[in-house]
Parts: sequence; C-alpha cells; structure tokens
Amino acid sequence: ERQLDAVDYDLAIPPQHSYLEMAMQRVEGYNFWLEAESVNLLLIPLDIIVIPGQTIPLRIRDTSLQFAMVRNVLDRNQNTFGAVHMLAEREQVLLRRTWSQSGVTVQILEVSEQTANQIVLKCKGRQRFKTVATSQVRGSHLNLHATVSILADHLPPRIKDPAGKLHDAIRYGAHPSWMYRQHDVYQIVENIKREIREAIPHVKLQLAPPEPIMFSYWLISAMPFEFNERVEMLRENSLTVRLSSQLKHLRDLRKTNYCCRLCEAVIIRATHLVSMSADSPFFVNPHGNVFETVTAYSVQNSVAVGEPTEQDSWFPGYAWNNIFCHSCASCLGWKFQAVSRDAKPQVFYGAQRNAVKVKYNSPLAEG
Repeated sequence: ERQLDAVDYDLAIPPQHSYLEMAMQRVEGYNFWLEAESVNLLLIPLDIIVIPGQTIPLRIRDTSLQFAMVRNVLDRNQNTFGAVHMLAEREQVLLRRTWSQSGVTVQILEVSEQTANQIVLKCKGRQRFKTVATSQVRGSHLNLHATVSILADHLPPRIKDPAGKLHDAIRYGAHPSWMYRQHDVYQIVENIKREIREAIPHVKLQLAPPEPIMFSYWLISAMPFEFNERVEMLRENSLTVRLSSQLKHLRDLRKTNYCCRLCEAVIIRATHLVSMSADSPFFVNPHGNVFETVTAYSVQNSVAVGEPTEQDSWFPGYAWNNIFCHSCASCLGWKFQAVSRDAKPQVFYGAQRNAVKVKYNSPLAEG
C-alpha cells in the first residue's frame, strides 16, 4: 500500500483559480441579514451543495439555465443570489428535476467582463435560508424569485471560565458535570479534531476555521458524509446537534470508504484523504461544469485513461487525466501527476463528489 511522506505543494495556489484565465473585477458590498428576516432573492439552482464560507467558481455558458438568471442579478447591480441544490425525484417511471426548499445566500466576489456567450464568477456562500414563497417572472421560466427566511446559528455559552474552570452554575448544578461537558460545543469540536488527527493525518486541521459554527460547515465539505446527511446537517439549526451528529459519524473513519456511486466498488479509503487546497474543493471546467472534489493520495479499483495534460489544470504544476471505475467504467475523477520530480506528492487523485458515495463500517477500509 502506497504511503504519503509529505506535502510541500503550496495549498494557496488552487484557490486562485488561475485556470480561468480571465480578467476579473472585484464586486464591492456584502449583504448580511438578521435571523428570521424576510428577504427577496433570485434563486439559482446548482448541482452542488453550497456551504457557508466556501468559495465557488462559476463559468456560466449562454446555453445553461443559469445564464439569464445571473445576467438578471448583475444587470440590477446586485451582488447576492440564493443557491439551492437540485434534486432528482422519481415520478412514476420518470425522474423529475426539482430543487430544495432550503439554500444558502451567495455573494458575488469577482466577475469577468461579460461576453455574449459566458460569464465567469467567483462567489462565496454566506447565510443559510429556508424558502417561504416562490414566484416566476411573467413570460419567463428562467427567473425564479423567492421570499426566504434567514436561518442563523447560535453559539452556546462555554461551560468553562477563561481560567479553564467549570462555572459555578455547572459545578453546583442539578446534573453531573460530565453531562454538561457532553453537550459543550467546544469539547465536541476537540473530540472531532482528535478523531481526524488520529485517522486522517494528511488532512490539515489548521485550514479549518477555529470558530465552532464555521468549523461545523467546514466538516460538511471536508469530511466523508453522504449527500442526504450533508443536507440534513446544513438544515439543522442547533449547533450542538449538528456537531454531535458529525462526531458520531467520524468515530469510524478507519472503516469509512468512498465507493463508486454506480457499482459500489471501493475507490478511496477515508484514511487516505489529503489536503491539496487551502480553500473549498470546488472547481469548474471549460464547459461550465462545477465539481466538488475529494482529494486522496491513493485510490483502488480504478484505472487512469488518456495522456496527462497541464491544460486547464486546477492544480498548477500537475498534469491530469481521467480515472474510471475498474468494475463499471463510470468516470470517477482525475489523476494528478507532478510535472517536477521534486514535487511532493508526485501523484494524487481527485474524485467527483457526485460520482462516489460514502459507506460506513466497511471492513475493506481497515488497514
């Protein structure tokens, strides 16, 4: 089994998205709303789960559903829209595409010069919301306006004082102190970090936000949770419940796999994950497809196909080609090979998040 000795790649390079190769202009302003505030937003459905604090590159072609919607936002000199993730619902024998009733506000950070056939954006997820009511602009099926209610997280008070001692109200409370500790978000965060350090040493916890609320969002993006679990974690309003649920899943990291979503062949062991970007794992290809990636230093049951190329590489200094499932031949992601012999790692892999599924308590993940 191949081991990873070190990573000396500059993790600040991928978040620059230099492969976009377009002059970008900064968009000023930032909308922040209070909890339960009603806001009118243009909703844009995406095939990814947008998470607060995460940066998302978008390359929107004029042939896509989102093109007219984004032009509408920009033409109104607005810098915020609502992102909702697409769902596939079975209606009799057909699959019907719809979108979720919850989402995240998205701030446009930078925008390219608009051309007739594409718009390039760099965006950041900001605040969670739930949809209250929707309406479409008359004469257009592209513009979905919604009234949304802003959701907010509340950080519970610490059970310890600045000196590290339990507050008197807890020390002399009606319940044993261990019961309070069990629900202390700061203690839960430390327990989660310990599980990650012991099981996935090549995931850099120093990249994670130190504040518990944003840390819980980072976990949704960085750790192996299945799609429906990630959606529920994002919907959960209680920070304590969200972190406790995350800790429960992360206790078995050594028995957790990313498997091919089609045939369930094991592709990546959770223990083989590696941090290769200092920011979010979203990248966009020349066709405008946005991919959320899972990076690992080793894969199995897969084969790399095609000649490696540096063109449009999301990780400058690495050439890429596609990897396919050895069992069912579905496309899983990419193999990245260093151009320089001195680079570390020499090889790593990126799996499309929507091409793999998470399976827990799998004996194949041990070792």
